[in-house]
Amino acid sequence: MFWLRSAPVSRMYSYQVSSYLSRMLGCLPASSLSPGENRQLTVLSQHEANITRAFPSITFQCQVRYYAKGKDKKGKGKQSKVHVSDEEMTEVVNVSQLREQFANIIEKLKEEYIKNLTLRTAIGGIETLPVELEGDKYPLNEVAQVSRKSPQMLIINAAAFPQATVGIIKAIRESGMNLNPQQEGTTIYVPVPKVTKEHRENLAKSAKTLCNRCKDQLRDTQNNFIRKVRNKEGQVSEDLIYNVQLKIREIADDHMQDAEKLMAAKQKELLKTSS
Repeated sequence: MFWLRSAPVSRMYSYQVSSYLSRMLGCLPASSLSPGENRQLTVLSQHEANITRAFPSITFQCQVRYYAKGKDKKGKGKQSKVHVSDEEMTEVVNVSQLREQFANIIEKLKEEYIKNLTLRTAIGGIETLPVELEGDKYPLNEVAQVSRKSPQMLIINAAAFPQATVGIIKAIRESGMNLNPQQEGTTIYVPVPKVTKEHRENLAKSAKTLCNRCKDQLRDTQNNFIRKVRNKEGQVSEDLIYNVQLKIREIADDHMQDAEKLMAAKQKELLKTSS
């Protein structure tokens, strides 16, 4: 809202204001205001003197819409914390199971970072890789024998379970350890890369890959529990169902932030060079 009082009307006023004043003062019929804004402002300016003399103290109240600037929209999309207790959530979902599954996913990421993303590849990190065999997964050291031929070469003997060689190679390549295994029959040779800048950068990329995989697992868990909550529709209030869904998303987002912090710390460790 703004006020105009006993002052000449400026040409900079908007079309709406000029049209409104012209009709109110009878200076110009409303039907003749249609040709456009320029004519409105021109015609109105011709009557400025008459308006001021005829109405020295009249006050007009006009409505004007102001639009927010871009910087005022910073917080758009941000949601406030959902105020729903675990006791209320228990009515529609197993809260302890929910939090435990989220925590286990983060704990698994920590273990992968410790075992797989090291500058010096250790046999222990290889031996515990999960290998798919006949529909199940087993630690690599249960289906093959791992030994170190030299500081730059690991050897995996899969003679006991030759059908596991494909799964072993896949597990090593997807481990994020920046390893490139080579197969000769039932023997798999794993060259250990030197600690170079490129090796560090590749491990840092693997840290991000593992983090993204972790976040996907968190989303899957989130969606799984949200489906369980929606199955309770008609049994509890709609407000509770809505708030619990928001709370589950909020918990998942918190764990995703934890995963990103772990990734950032691991990348900093991997890329750090000795002075």
